[in-house]
Parts: sequence; C-alpha cells; structure tokens
Amino acid sequence: MLEILYIIVMMLFLFGITIFVHEWGHFIVAKKCGLVIEAFSIGMGPALWKKEVDGIVYKIGAFPIGGYVSLPQLDPIGMEKIQGDNDEGDRNTMPDISPWKKIAVAVAGPFCNIIFALFLAAIVALSPSDKLAEEDGVFVAQVEEGSKAYEAGLRGGDEIRAVNGNPVKSWYGTRVECLLGGGKEQEVQLTVNHIDLGQRTISASVNHPDKSADLINGVSQASPCQVLEVVPGSAADASGLKANDIIISINDIMIQGNSHFIDVVQANPDTEIPLVVEREGTIVKLAVTPKYDAENDMVMIGIQFGGALSLPWTLTGNPIEQIQSDASSILRLLQALTTPSESKQAASGLGGPVAIFTMIWISLKMSLVTAIGLIRFININLAILNLLPLPVLDGGHICFALWEAITRRKVHPHVVATLVNVFAILLISAMLFLSWRDVDRNWNVSRFFKKAPAEQVDIPAE
Repeated sequence: MLEILYIIVMMLFLFGITIFVHEWGHFIVAKKCGLVIEAFSIGMGPALWKKEVDGIVYKIGAFPIGGYVSLPQLDPIGMEKIQGDNDEGDRNTMPDISPWKKIAVAVAGPFCNIIFALFLAAIVALSPSDKLAEEDGVFVAQVEEGSKAYEAGLRGGDEIRAVNGNPVKSWYGTRVECLLGGGKEQEVQLTVNHIDLGQRTISASVNHPDKSADLINGVSQASPCQVLEVVPGSAADASGLKANDIIISINDIMIQGNSHFIDVVQANPDTEIPLVVEREGTIVKLAVTPKYDAENDMVMIGIQFGGALSLPWTLTGNPIEQIQSDASSILRLLQALTTPSESKQAASGLGGPVAIFTMIWISLKMSLVTAIGLIRFININLAILNLLPLPVLDGGHICFALWEAITRRKVHPHVVATLVNVFAILLISAMLFLSWRDVDRNWNVSRFFKKAPAEQVDIPAE
C-alpha cells in the first residue's frame, strides 16, 4: 500500500513539475517584460485551491492535464470558460505590448522545458550504473523457418539498419518504423547487414501488435537477457541469481534473448543445469533447477525479465544525445502524421493523459532513473508540440505577434479569441477521445457497451 501511495505521489509530482516549469517560464518573462498577469494555474478547470497575491491569482485546477498563465495582452478576449473561474479585468485600459515581448513570453515556456530536460538528462547520465542494459544495435536472434523473412534470406545474427529506408538504432525504433511503414499485417523492406553475408534488402511481413509478441513475423530480437526481479523462495532465488544479472548461458547454451531463455528452461524441468551470468562486469557460475508451475502451466525458475532498454526515454548517455533522441522521436511522429501513407498508423498509436500517467507508473516501478528519463522525454515533447503554429499553443501566439511585427497591425481581438477557443475545444476533445481510447486499450471497457449477438434459432425445414 505504501509503495502504491509513493508511486501515485511521484506521478503527480513529476508530471506537475513539468507543467510548472513550462508555465513558470511564461510567468517570469511576462513579469520582466511588464505584461499584466491575471492568474498562474497548475491544472485546468475550477480551482481546488487559490490565493491572490499582488493582484495575481495563484491556483491549482481540478484537472491535472495542463496549466496556464492568464495574460490578457496576449489573449485580449480571454478563454475563462475553458481555463476556469478567473475574474476578467478591464482589458480595454491595458497598455500595448510590443510583438517582440509577446514572442519572448511565448518562447519562454518551451525554452524552460528544454533547460529542465537538459538538467534531467544530466541526472540520468550521472546516475549509478545499476540499471537495465542498453541496446547496442538491432540484432536478430532467430528467424522461423518458413516465414517470409526466412524465405527472403534473413538469418540469426543479422543487424537491422533501416526499415523502408529509414535508419533505426533500437528495437523500439524498428517497431515504430514497421508500424508506420507497413501498418498492421503488411509488408516492409529491411536493410540488414551480416558479418559474413554483407548488406542486403529483405522483405518481411509485420504482425498485428495485439496478436503477436514478435512484430516482424517469425523474427525474435537478440538482446541482453537481464533479470529485473527474483521471486523470493523460487528456484532462481535458491540458485543465487540476483536482480540486474545478465544471463549469458544456461545448460551450456548461449542465450540470445528472453524468449530463447524461456525455450531452454521449458526443455529442462526438475533438472539441475548450469547457469552463467554477468554480474557487475564479473562472470558468475551458478546452478538452477527449473520447476513446473501448475498455475501458469509452464516450467519456470522465478524471475521477471528486464531486458535491453529500447524505449526512447531510456537512453542514458551524453545529455545532448539524450535530448537529440527525444526530439527525433517526436519529430518522426509529426512527420508520420503529415504523411498520407503513414498518418493512419501514426494516429492509431497516439496516447493521451491516461497513457502518460500509465507510462510514468510503469517507469517508476522500473526505477526512479527510468522515470526521470521519461519526464525528460515529456519535457522535450511538450516544448516541440507547444511551438506548433496552432492558435491555442505558444506557436500560435508567436504567429500572431509576427504578423503584428511585419504588418504593424494587430490581429483583431475577436479573431484571436475565436481561433484560440475553437482550437482549445478541439484540443480538449482530442484529449478526451485519446483518454477514452487509452482506458479501453487497458481495460477493454467498450465491451460493456456492445450489444450481445442475437441468439441464433434453427428453423426446421418443412
């Protein structure tokens, strides 16, 4: 119970500090530039708590999906109904602000997210090394005979370097490109290289991600077989196996990945077999006796796998490289969303607030370092997305200010208000839709709204 409470508190704190950093950037630059500030809010909607200091209302909104700084000189008409219970002041008497100050205020939020992300990247880079191993290339462990990839010449030991011409550096990136380029149960072109066979182009079919653990049909990935957790009292516990151990071989068979390890264990029930692991750079020899587990109907030793880290936020190297990786991931998604052949697949993979909190939850259960990496990733995503030229985002305010600077004429306040409110409603609607889809993906709630099939009645022939 305490662990769950800790995770919930940390989830809210980590996501909340990301919103705070963004809005604080707007707030502090707006103050320096002399703009009127009506409110500073973390969260949207009605206030759970608020306090007025020097004419500025500080508050925490009921819905933890964002935040805002109410700046009437950027948004003359205002969007109080969407933001919450602000008191609209006399906006007609407020002094004009130069477009360059408006741009500075708009850019400040994303800029602070980037600076904060660099700080988090430094923490990740300097963190202790007791975390999951990282991938070193995209290597194939095994290829099932008879599969399209096998018939095309793909073999164990091949390194995948590109999918449909797009370079890949991790299995996560490979999965993304396969889903974007091939869709579900379609075909992709893999550029692969082998130390003996050289570089080739291989055709392979893509499995539906909900139907198979192996995305590329018949292909299993080679990755460090790493122990995330040892079940107390299990065969693994009795053998001396520990969390973070990397399994090198079992029963004198070199292990190429988690699924390969499971296959070997299945073949050796109730038999003591040798186990070789790498522990903090040292080779350790153990012995383990796999046991049949009736509940799971399989032979097990009692471990949870960690495996190679292949999510975009788990990179732990140079801070600049971490930021570049985060940025390239979101830019690749934006490219896919605007590419007709990839937009449908890209849209199907989008997640909303529920997905974000789920990812934070999972990352916290893995390690605090992994969660910090995810928050770094979210900050970069927030910075880039807010710079898109949409009226409700910072990029929209930059466009309005640039128009004013170039033409020396302001966009009419009612035009700004209409565009901002329309796009705000669209954005909130999109968040609600994505949240519903996230909930349905996790708990299949849509089944409760489906009509039961009509009962079939057999009518005897006359």
